[in-house]
Parts: sequence; C-alpha cells; structure tokens
Amino acid sequence: MDFAAARFAESLDAAWRRRAPIFEDGEVTAYRVLDGPGDGVPGVYLDRYGPAAVMNVYEDAHLSQTSVTTAAQLTLDILAPAGLEAVYVKPFARDRSRLGGRSPGELRAAAPRAGRKQPESLVVQEYESRFEVRLYDGHSTGLFLDHREHRRALSERRPPRVLNLFAYTCAFAVPLAAVGACVTNVDVSARYLEWGRRNLALNGLEPSAARFFRMDAFEYLAYAARHRDERFDLVILDPPTFAAGDRHRGVKPWKALDDYPALVQAALRVLAPGGSVFAASNTRELAGNDALARLVTKALGSAPAWQPFPPWPVDVRESGRVAAVLFTP
Repeated sequence: MDFAAARFAESLDAAWRRRAPIFEDGEVTAYRVLDGPGDGVPGVYLDRYGPAAVMNVYEDAHLSQTSVTTAAQLTLDILAPAGLEAVYVKPFARDRSRLGGRSPGELRAAAPRAGRKQPESLVVQEYESRFEVRLYDGHSTGLFLDHREHRRALSERRPPRVLNLFAYTCAFAVPLAAVGACVTNVDVSARYLEWGRRNLALNGLEPSAARFFRMDAFEYLAYAARHRDERFDLVILDPPTFAAGDRHRGVKPWKALDDYPALVQAALRVLAPGGSVFAASNTRELAGNDALARLVTKALGSAPAWQPFPPWPVDVRESGRVAAVLFTP
C-alpha cells in the first residue's frame, strides 16, 4: 500500500489545529496530537511529550519503514515551529503476546527516527502535576495520556483513602496525594514503583503521602480483605490486557477478558461504605459499546450507581481505545 505523504501532512495539520485549546495555555505539555482513525490516519497515533513526540505505528497501518520515516520527518517539519525537536517511533503488534517477551530494538534506541536525541528522561506537565517520562524505554513512556482528565476528576472528588492497583508509575497517585489523599500503590514491578516514588518527589510530596506494595493485585486484595484497617474510599482498577505470570512468586497470568470480573468482586471486599470504584481497560473487546459497563454489571449481579465523569477530551475522543467507568456498588 502506497503512503500518501501529502494526505498524512494534511491530516496532521488539521489534527494539530484541533488540539490548539489543549496546548495554548501551557498547562498541559503531554497530549495526543494524532488519534489514529479519529484523525483520518488508521493505525498511527502521535503523542507529544514536551520537546519530543512518540509515533505509535500499529501493524494494521500497513506502512513500510520508508513510509514511517517519511511520516516522522513530516511531523518534525510541521511541528518544529511549536518547539518539537524529535520524533520517536514505536512499532506495535496488535497482539503483543506473540512477541514472546521480545521487543523491536527501536523501542530502546536513544536516536529518534527524526530530529535530535533527547535525554533519557523528560518531565512533562499535566495541570498542577509533573511526571517523568521516558521516550525510549519500551512500549510505554510511563504516562498513559488517555487518563489525563480522569486523574484530575478523581482528585477533585478528594477521597481520603485510595487504593491504586496496577499502579505502574503511580500517575493516578500524584494529583490525589496532592489534595491530601493517602494513596496505596500496588504493582508487581519494583522498578515502576520506584518510578512512582520519583513522580511524587517531583511534585514536592512527602513520602508519607503514599504507600507502595510490590505485590500481585489479587494477592494484595486478599491481604487487605483480612485487615479491617485496609479499607478505601476509592479503588482504581486499570489493569493491562494481559500479563505473564510468575511461578516463583505465585503470580498467576492475567487476561482482562477472563479475570476482570473476579477483580471487581475482590475490590468490593476492601471498599469502605459509600466508596467508589474507577474501572478502566484498553482491551479492544472492552473499549467500546459499553462492554466494560456490562462486564461490571455482570460481576456485581446488578447495575451499580454510575457516577458522572467528564467527557473524553478532544485529543483522545474519537479512537475509542480505552473504556472507563466510575461507580458506587
């Protein structure tokens, strides 16, 4: 399939103009510039992180490496007047489980596809919060942009005690801790929890503002259910689509479609009276047509009280890559 460079440039320019309200006031320096089919470029997503951008190219985009390089250079040319210095490329297989734990070398290459090399880590702004991101540290950068408005909305609810499962780099914890919440972060990765500690420190937050548990989510939920002082006003569930198990640590493999209902049920056992659950998923089968809400209803046995949430912002509105619901059982 031939790459239409002129059409790509036209789509990118139009998408950039639509994002103007996000970046013009300087409160947000990390956002999606190009949202795949929502901006007329199926299989290609472009995320801005301050001076650099990451172009996620899925295999169903059917682009040759030469075409990807052309797209990266066009992106640099169009956005350079707005301060863009580099474009990194992350190739994505739709089913990453087929990679067997291996990843393309470019995911960890310091040299961008277009522009000049960036530092190993950058700091970006999201309203009052600051986050460390790493542009060539694997498939992810340390910050999921789809949840920008969710992070702000949850912090505005000011829950006193929060459980942040599958915490990753603890991005949800930062704005919540900043408004006084005590946030318990749970993840199987010591490396990502340490990154989370750095994120809190970046924002001048005291170590006592959060707790960190290197545990499997189900393992922690079982532990918390046995201790009455481990109850939470808000539980955050944002698991991956799949995750490998660890036989030595007793961690079972995770598959969202199969295991999410049990996760919701286990979360209820540590929820304080009147508490709420934020549930999200980037699993394709759960990301559209209210599939996640139906899964939650089935797990609970009846429809919960759905809580209002802000609409998806303009930069991620059209793709439908992530589903999210907030509910009180």
